[in-house]
Amino acid sequence: MAKRFLLVTEEWAGSGHRMAAEALQEVLLESEGARSARVVGGLKTASPGLRVLSHFFYRNMLRYGQPVWQRIYEQEEMLGSALTKALGWWLSARLTNQLLQEEKPDVVIATHAYCLSALAEAKKRVSKPFQLVCVPTDFHINRFWVHPEIDAYMVAHEQIAQILIERYGIAPEKIHVYGIPVRPAFTTALHTDKAAWKKQLGLVPDQFTVLIGGGEGGYGGVEQVVRELLLEEQPLQIVVVTGKNTSLYRRLAGLLGTESTDHRFILKGFEPQMWQWIGAADVYITKPGGISCAESLALKTPLILFHPLPGQEKHNCSFLLEQQAAILAETPVNIKEIIRSWRQPEKRDAFVGCMDKLGRPEAAHRIAHALLQLTD
Repeated sequence: MAKRFLLVTEEWAGSGHRMAAEALQEVLLESEGARSARVVGGLKTASPGLRVLSHFFYRNMLRYGQPVWQRIYEQEEMLGSALTKALGWWLSARLTNQLLQEEKPDVVIATHAYCLSALAEAKKRVSKPFQLVCVPTDFHINRFWVHPEIDAYMVAHEQIAQILIERYGIAPEKIHVYGIPVRPAFTTALHTDKAAWKKQLGLVPDQFTVLIGGGEGGYGGVEQVVRELLLEEQPLQIVVVTGKNTSLYRRLAGLLGTESTDHRFILKGFEPQMWQWIGAADVYITKPGGISCAESLALKTPLILFHPLPGQEKHNCSFLLEQQAAILAETPVNIKEIIRSWRQPEKRDAFVGCMDKLGRPEAAHRIAHALLQLTD
């Protein structure tokens, strides 16, 4: 019997969680065993006011209080308990009444932890039972993602599976190591080499190409990096993606319009087809968001990490450095030095080999297949 899938996510803390949900939705809708697959915002449905407040708090913490946010994030035992109890109970009633009773899903998938405890509580309330699955979108996990009512954990790496088993006592049979789900287009993009992508995008095929991004919000010191690369003597082909940060786009457009340079610059705003640009790039400079890193790993484009945001991005950075699958630049000058070194293919290739071990371009398909196989 075909299943009804409900993917619950959040977009106010960055687009990666939503993109993971949409990647799974795309694969599920192409599968015979799926009757429906709907993506919804958890807080947008349960409490729009709390969503606005959470977004305001998060944005201002990133802007004015990053060390404070890091300390808050590390208090996972205390905050995890709070979310599981009071907030989880309150939100669960709203999710039950405003979403679950109407949708009557067979499987609920959470790609963000905010409403996960509420969904776990709601699982006890609804008249039609459902299976609850969590899909963390980082190379790290904490207590926010753990609850006895969760039926399956789809995680990025074996290390995360070990943490769930050893620290949180999760049964091994509940854990599946499939990777972070990226859009199916990344799987297809693997079959096109960098020169072909450059040609298709109107870039110079044999010129060293640097891609700079900061997620949907344009974070990560993008402007600092651009200003420093303008000083590089050897010509570069530089693609800058500012996401939905229109202020950053305007500043860079003004800067690049007045500078005389031998570099070739392409300035983009929000780019829905990032696989083309990541596929074309010889190096990708970005903050270590889980989805951005998973996309780069999938296409084996060497990563320079810069300005990780507090919380999960710090952990993503540590994980990728430990796996020797990325390099962390402390300053824009450091980025320039790394690029000079990586113009030599053999030095870049050392990272590509490690990336190949971590890349899971087929993760969305594998997770979707597992979701379709879940039994009541």
